[in-house]
Amino acid sequence: MLEEKTQWSGLAHSKQKNLLYGIICYFILLFAYTGGSKLIDIDPLYTSLRNTPLYFGKSLALIISWGLPAVEIATALSLCFSKFRYTGLICAGILIFVFIMYTGWIVIFPMQQPCSCGGILAEMSWKQHFLFNLFSEALALSGIYLLSPPKKLSR
Repeated sequence: MLEEKTQWSGLAHSKQKNLLYGIICYFILLFAYTGGSKLIDIDPLYTSLRNTPLYFGKSLALIISWGLPAVEIATALSLCFSKFRYTGLICAGILIFVFIMYTGWIVIFPMQQPCSCGGILAEMSWKQHFLFNLFSEALALSGIYLLSPPKKLSR
């Protein structure tokens, strides 16, 4: 009888598993840090949203300024539990995609818009931030692929 091959066989399984856990840890740290720092000092995010040319009214800016960090922290927490990791990676991918669209808009249409991120992320230029987001999106998509159920490969 032929042995069934899967994408999780042999040495590749160990490397893929380590890569997946690295990606998960990356997003846990990223979203716990950014979400927490935004909640600690919510005013810069609210002000940034109010001053953006995409026009967020007071009410929408307030909702986003509290909702975004809450979603980031919820995403980080979901990644801590194996039952919710796939959903967490999907959320990470969606969040990063939204950040790519926002930073891309600012790179294409330059403006004096301060970054409301905390720590080292706030020190990046908008182009660096855009590239950082592209890298993070690649990691999210890789994590989603690696966490997808194994598929049987035919010979």
